[in-house]
Parts: sequence; C-alpha cells; structure tokens
Amino acid sequence: MEHLTPGIPATEYEQRRKALMDRLPEKSTVVLMGGRTKYMSRNIFYKFRQESNFWYLTGMQEPDAALILEKDHSPRGYKMTMFVEPRQMTKEVWDGPTCGLDGAEKIFRADEGLMNDPSVMLNYIKSALARCEHLFVDLPTQVSIPRQSMRSPRLSIHDFLAPPSPTGFDLFVRKTDFENVIRLLSDRRNTHSLQREMDRLRVRKSPNELAVMRQAGSISGQAMAQVMRACRPGLLESEAQAVFEYECAKSGAERPAYVPVFASGRNALMIHYVRNDGVLGERDVMSVDAGCEFRGYVSDITRTMPTSADGRFTPAQRDLYEALLRVLKGCTALATEQQGYTLSGVHRRSVEMLSVELRDLGFHLGFGTLERVLYPHYIGHWLGIDLHDVSTVERATRLQEGMVFTVEPGLYIPDDPAYPAAFRGLGMRVEDDVAVGYSDYTVLSSEAPKEVADIEAVCGGRI
Repeated sequence: MEHLTPGIPATEYEQRRKALMDRLPEKSTVVLMGGRTKYMSRNIFYKFRQESNFWYLTGMQEPDAALILEKDHSPRGYKMTMFVEPRQMTKEVWDGPTCGLDGAEKIFRADEGLMNDPSVMLNYIKSALARCEHLFVDLPTQVSIPRQSMRSPRLSIHDFLAPPSPTGFDLFVRKTDFENVIRLLSDRRNTHSLQREMDRLRVRKSPNELAVMRQAGSISGQAMAQVMRACRPGLLESEAQAVFEYECAKSGAERPAYVPVFASGRNALMIHYVRNDGVLGERDVMSVDAGCEFRGYVSDITRTMPTSADGRFTPAQRDLYEALLRVLKGCTALATEQQGYTLSGVHRRSVEMLSVELRDLGFHLGFGTLERVLYPHYIGHWLGIDLHDVSTVERATRLQEGMVFTVEPGLYIPDDPAYPAAFRGLGMRVEDDVAVGYSDYTVLSSEAPKEVADIEAVCGGRI
C-alpha cells in the first residue's frame, strides 16, 4: 500500500476529499489555504506545521500552498487544483527540495498544479466562483485596514485568508485591492463555513488514523514512565520536562503537542502551570500533563506521581489519587457508541462520581463548590490532528465509533479550612486518550503507568 504520509495511504486522502465533496451541494467550490511560515523574530522562523485541514485533505507538508476543489460530474466527482511554490534551485540549497508544480499533480494527485502567484490565484478564483453557487471557505476572524507595503507589488488572496505572521494584512498595496478580495469571497448569499464541514469529517477517525494515534499515545506513555523513573527530590521541573521531550523525540515524535505542565507541590494547584521552573520537594507530588505530535496526530496524557525518595505516596496523596483514578475508569467505561452518552453526559457523570468520592474522604461541599473550586474544568475534549480537535462539534454530540476524546478528572484543594487538613494544598489530575468503539473502547495511552502500585514501583526504581 502506497503511504503518502507515514501510516496514511494516498487512497485515504483521496477518500477524504471525495467524502467532503459528496457532502456538499451541487456547484460547490472549496477554497483552502495551507499554512505559512511563522516567525519568532525577524528572519528567525519556527519549525513549520501545516494547517490542519489542509494536511487532512492533502498530506502535503510544505508552506505557501493552496487548494481549490470544485464539485463536478466527472468520474472523480470533483476537480482538484493546487497552488504551490515553483521549484527554485537557489532556494532549495537553503531549504531543501520542494514538490513544485509537477509534484502537485504526480505526488498529491491534483488535476492541475499552478504557481502560487497572486494574479494567477486571483484570476482562477474569479473564474471558479463564476461557475459555482456555493462557496465553502473560512474567512479571517479579524479584518484590519491595509497599509502601504513594499514587500509585495500585487494583491495576494493567500495573504488575506492565511496571513503570514506577524505582518497580517499589510501585503495589500491599495485599499481597493483589499476591498475587492472582501467582496469576492464574502459578499455572497451562499458562502458557508468550511471548518464545520471539515470537523464533521475529522471527528470520526479511520482505522489508519487510530493506529497512528495509538503510536502517539504509546510514545508519550513510555516517555511518562521515564519521567517517573527520573522523579526524585531536588530535581528541577524543567529537567523532568527535558526527559519527556527527549524520549518522545528519540521515538520519532515531530514536536511536543503543546506547552507541557510539570507542576510539583503547590504549583499543581494551577491547572495551566507551564513555567516548569520549580524544584521537586520531598513528600510532594508532581502532576505532568504532556503529549507529543507523531505523524500529524497528537497525544495528551496526565499522570500524578510522588516525588519522595522512596517513590511512594503519602496516605492522603494515595487516597485522593485513587479517588480520581476510580472516576477516570468509570468515565472511560462510558466511551462506547452503544451506551449513547455525549461528552457533556460523561462530564456530568464525572461530577457525580467525584462528589461521592469526596464525601467518602470527609469533604462537606456546598452547592456548586465542586465545579466552581475543586474541579473547575471539563472532563475532556476531542483529540486528533489538533489538541482541541474539531472545535465546532458540540459536546452534546452522541459518541460514535471512531471518535477520540480525553478523560481527565482533576482535583485542586486550596489551603482553606473548609476542606480536610490532610488534603489541603494538593493538586492532582489523571488523563487518558480514549477511542470510542461500538460496544467497547480503546485506551490509546495505556503505556503510561496509572495504578498506584505501578507508579510507586516505577518511581521507586523497582521496575
């Protein structure tokens, strides 16, 4: 089987495009811009990451490309046009080879590969929109007034729909050019959100996608185990982060999936603590929320581990952690299509379970205290190419086979006399990535130890 990207064959990318176009009405046109190179400062660029929908439909990993799909009655069902940067030998000396116009057709199966030139794209889009009755495109959320710029002498639709960072809309030389693009793409009665259509395709993963996500979860899970082995009093949180990221990179991960949390002691009371500059203390715990991106898909795992020299939880730490673990397992067991839960339904069950667990630990909670103070975040989110995947798919959507979401109950107990003294100042979270089946489920992050006995054995160097 020919894999266009590792784990995903070219035929699957073709099926994705066809599935999208089959969903759309007759005489529909899709306009989608690829990602741009983003800059940290001046000419210092970040490692390129493709725009997620563009990646999903093409598998192409090059900046400054664009895609137009036009629904028709051909055997394929649509015409595919790609706009790419032409090959430049002098540029390839610096940046390496690119696919060029020929590669757009031969590798990515475009019917036509054209130069990503402002005038070429503008003329093509004018022609395509004259033929279509429905345009699917996502316009920028903010529109600014253009200023004079010497960077480009011509209007660029690409710079409007996918502005490079940090220049925004400054590549429009004349205000009239800017207004023409606005009118061309948005002054239409039948302009629709492409993102919503894409999210409904992306929310259910194929077997190939699930296999890649299982690998991403395995890599992150094994890296989490290595962090537990390194965990000891006096270790810097940043050192623990370095262990995780090294282990992921060594196993082939392209990058961290997000800025990770390595929160020890009272730092763990901050849900999005990312400074990671503290020192692990004796008899503390550290909550680690980290994941990797592997072959275009992400993982997202949280584990809480003791930082003591013997690798063991204190009794209070163990009791609170085991309460969270029971809630994690209880909510994970709901991840089947057959049971008919929604993501919001799973969250409601997590609140009910945590209320019972805390009552058994001696907590006396007022109305709303749990969700307002001790457990202020949601049980989880959709997962896939993006960390917070398919954002337009509502939490009230029933779980279906192939969906993937995180299950991450957490508790953050303030230093407040309203709560039992033994638990004050403790922050804990535990999180798995779960793939929904029809009558069962798959934990994609199972390599990360989560049973108390296993965590203590790994942290204490006994396995």
